[in-house]
Amino acid sequence: MTNILISLGGNCSTDKDLKKEQFNEIIGVDNGTQHLFNRSITPNVVLGDLDSIDPSLLKKIKTMEIDIKSYEPNKDKTDFELAIESINKPDDKKIYLIGGEEGEIDHLFSIFTIVSNYKFAKNLTWFYQDKKIIFKQNISINMQKGSKFSIIPITNLKDLKITGAEWELNEEDIVAGSSKTLRNISKSDVLKINCESGLFCVVY
Repeated sequence: MTNILISLGGNCSTDKDLKKEQFNEIIGVDNGTQHLFNRSITPNVVLGDLDSIDPSLLKKIKTMEIDIKSYEPNKDKTDFELAIESINKPDDKKIYLIGGEEGEIDHLFSIFTIVSNYKFAKNLTWFYQDKKIIFKQNISINMQKGSKFSIIPITNLKDLKITGAEWELNEEDIVAGSSKTLRNISKSDVLKINCESGLFCVVY
């Protein structure tokens, strides 16, 4: 499967070791482009309204073979949504996010809102600070016993089942926004989460 890396604006404190050769396409979103250059990763595409990118970096980018897609600041979509739409058939790609930390709170929530409306969400991994956030309907995770995790229902979940955890569930309906599945602890090496329908994210 094709791997796509998107670097968002805001802070980026993940210590995940990322290499350019791991990805088929790399997209820098506005000042998120700086996170890539800080890691010696050259993007294929830089996009956004480019209002927060460092002018000296933008000048450097313009001398390189990088596709620059500039948009007006007053637009109907966020730069993250434009990045997703720039990907050909995103539902068939594995998409990785970095950045997006400690930025404007509405931007943070908009990421979850956008993700909930796209099929690609089930192939999305967000490296956020020292955590990993994944969006799934069914998943098995290899996890060290005693590790903390949270399940956040992005949509209503039908027949949610959690096994391998301190607080397990057996086919229980969970409404979007419920806190019932937060702050759990793994009690085995494999955590299994399944639901009949819906989308959740796991933070661990």
